[in-house]
Amino acid sequence: MPLLRPILAPFLGLTIALFTAATMAQAQVHAYSKTNQRFVVMGQGEPTVVVLYGLASSMQEWMPVVRRIAAQSQVFIYERRGYGRAPIIGTSRGSAVIVEELDQMLDDLDIEGPYVLVGHSMGAIYAQTFARMFPEDTAGLLLVDPSVEQLDRFMMGADDETTMPPMTLLMNRGAKAEYRGRRLAVTERDAAEPLPPHIPVTVLSAGRNMTGGYSDLQEQVTALQAMMTVDSDGGRHLVVERAGHNLHRVAPHAVELEVARLIALDRASEAPAPEAPTPDPDKE
Repeated sequence: MPLLRPILAPFLGLTIALFTAATMAQAQVHAYSKTNQRFVVMGQGEPTVVVLYGLASSMQEWMPVVRRIAAQSQVFIYERRGYGRAPIIGTSRGSAVIVEELDQMLDDLDIEGPYVLVGHSMGAIYAQTFARMFPEDTAGLLLVDPSVEQLDRFMMGADDETTMPPMTLLMNRGAKAEYRGRRLAVTERDAAEPLPPHIPVTVLSAGRNMTGGYSDLQEQVTALQAMMTVDSDGGRHLVVERAGHNLHRVAPHAVELEVARLIALDRASEAPAPEAPTPDPDKE
C-alpha cells in the first residue's frame, strides 16, 4: 500500500478538490458590497459560529465542516482581503487590521453576537485577537491546531521576518501579506487585554502535525498549544492522535463535536433560571 500512495495522491487530491468545489457550489455565496469579499451564512440559531481559516487556505476547504456545523447553529465564513477580489493596503498584515475588518463586516451584515470563534492554524491567532478585543461578543473559542510562535521562529529564523521562502511563491496577495505580518499578528494579540477566564477555550492538537525532520518536536508543540487553554476556567485540550495539521479535513467530526459543545455551553448560560416555587400558605 505505501508504494501506491505516490500514484494515488494526485487522484485523491483531485477528488477532494472536486468534492469541495461541489460543496461550495451548493452553498449560497454572497459578496460584501464594500470590498467584494465573498462570504457564506448557513444555518439558524445562536450563537453564530465564525470560521477563520488558516494561512493560504480558503472558504472552499472548510465548506464540508461548515455544512455539518450549520445543522446546529448559524455559521459565518468569509474570504479575507487579498484572497479574492478584495483589495489590500500594504504588503504586511497583522491581526489587529484583520479583526477590525471582520468586526466591521459582521456589523454591516447585521450578524450579531455572541460568536463561537473557530480558528485554524494562523486563523487561531486572529480568533484569539478578536476574542481579546471583543470579549463581550465572544461565547467561546475553538483553536484547531493553532500556530505556535516559538515553532515559527525556530523553523523560519528569528531575525528577518520579511524573507519569503519558496513555499510562498504561489500564495495569493492576502496570504503573502499575512505571512509577512505573522510576527506582528502575535504581538498585536498579546498587546490586547487578556481573555476573561469565563470564556471557554478548546484547543484541538494534531497528533501527527510535525513530520519528517521535525517529528521530534511534536511533544513540545502540543505542550505549547495546551498552554493556550490554561487561563480559561473552561479550558480544554484534546489531541487527535492520527490527524495531521488539516484537522478539519481528516477529522471533521472532532471539530464538529467541539463546536457543538461550545454552542451548548453558551445556550445553557443564556437559559433563564427556573422560578422558585411559590409557598403554599395552607401548608404553613
